[in-house]
Formats: sequence, structure tokens, C-alpha cells
Amino acid sequence: SPVFTTPCSTHEKDGGCYAGGLVENSLETTSKMRKLASAFDLDISTSSILKVGLLHEVGKVGTLEEDLFVTQDSSWHREKLGQFYKYNENCPKMNVGHRTLWMLNELGIKLDYQEWVSIATSQGLHLQENSFYASGKLPPLALLLQAARNIVLNA
Repeated sequence: SPVFTTPCSTHEKDGGCYAGGLVENSLETTSKMRKLASAFDLDISTSSILKVGLLHEVGKVGTLEEDLFVTQDSSWHREKLGQFYKYNENCPKMNVGHRTLWMLNELGIKLDYQEWVSIATSQGLHLQENSFYASGKLPPLALLLQAARNIVLNA
């Protein structure tokens, strides 16, 4: 599915559970990143902020052949749980950060160290796969992305 029709989540309660939710969330996150960087006078390039803010969850699209999210066909799940999408069983299993990094690699989009770590840890430092980074010093760009995502998710 094209990125502009991809939802950001499968459940209504999580926000962005509609066609275009991913783009809206990415734009909001990028806007918050720019405002925070300016407010705290952070020395982070605008191009890195734009690249990471706009692309950090592009893995939610799926692969070049398969959508990650497909319409939930169970009326019970839609009505009782607010789950309007489900994971596509034909899409290879990967977490969002890893899928995003893989997809950017497939598309030939180069990332520097800060950008790579920021996307790798974008889904949160509480996740097991990110625990290694949580114990060290994260690049400022990664901390900026974490802060912006928290603001957007809790708005």
C-alpha cells in the first residue's frame, strides 16, 4: 500500500487507526521535533530531523510486496475491541524499527549513525531489542525523536 494510505495503528484507541494515519503521525512528530530542537537550541541538522521524523515508522507500510496492515474482517473485533486493522500474515515478521531500516536500505536511503540509532530505537527504550541502547548514551537526535513521539502519543 502506498505510504499515504497506511494507518498508524490497528486499534482505534491508539490513534491514527485510519487510512493516512501514518502520514499524519509522521508529520506531527516531525513538527514537534523541530519545535523542541528550536526551543532547546539543539545542534541537530534540519535534514536529519526531517529524515528521521518523516521516515521513522515507514516500516508500517509493510514490504515492497505486502501491506503490513489489512482491514479487519471480524465484526466482533471491530465493534468490541475497536480493531479496524490486523497484521497481514503474509508479511514477514519484523518489528517496526527493523522493518523501517530494512525498507530504507532497500530504497537506497542512506542514514548516518545518529539517524540509524534514532530509527532503531524509535518504538521505545522499554522494548527488549532496545535495552542495549537504554544503558548507554543515546545520540541527541534519538532523544529528540523519543520526546516528540511521547508528546504526540500522549496528546
